[in-house]
Amino acid sequence: MATRSKIKLVPAGLEDRKNVYDWCFQSETTKSHSGPPYFSEKSIASYEEFCTQYYEEYYFTGSNPQKGRGYLIVVEDVSVGFVSYSAFHLKPSHAEFDIWMNSEANCGKGFGTEALVSLSDLLKKEMNVTTFIIAPAVQNKRAVRSYEKAGFQLSNKLMKDFLKAEYIYLYGEGDYGVEETALMLKCVN
Repeated sequence: MATRSKIKLVPAGLEDRKNVYDWCFQSETTKSHSGPPYFSEKSIASYEEFCTQYYEEYYFTGSNPQKGRGYLIVVEDVSVGFVSYSAFHLKPSHAEFDIWMNSEANCGKGFGTEALVSLSDLLKKEMNVTTFIIAPAVQNKRAVRSYEKAGFQLSNKLMKDFLKAEYIYLYGEGDYGVEETALMLKCVN
């Protein structure tokens, strides 16, 4: 478990998986990254798709930390969001982050920023990850500002520059396409 001043990162378990899905794809925050009205081309995943295509069991069991892991963002013993890293598709010493809050009420309070800093510190210490990637939609200005506060900077590089060759065809254009994905990097020594 990692702790910063406002938040704790608690490894998510399989019992958390459905809530994490609901926060991402069935909450008031969904509109910030998937589905109408702003992302009609990016469909809202079903729970089955979430489990098989986005967040396999190892994110919730810790059984394969080299591939990825998910954490609950906890404030005063209440889960307010989820942050994860993925590394299975990236070159060595790289990790890609994803994060969302469980409600709009928990956005804009610094919880996400602290979670990203905390997870960066944890991965640097435990896995010697030195390059962190996060890739929101260009139009998600609130997310971009939060990630900048966590030390990420917008990059002119493309997602494919960080991928293992066998994953370029799947992820090379970013989640929102080359022009609409804001690729952000944080590099540490």
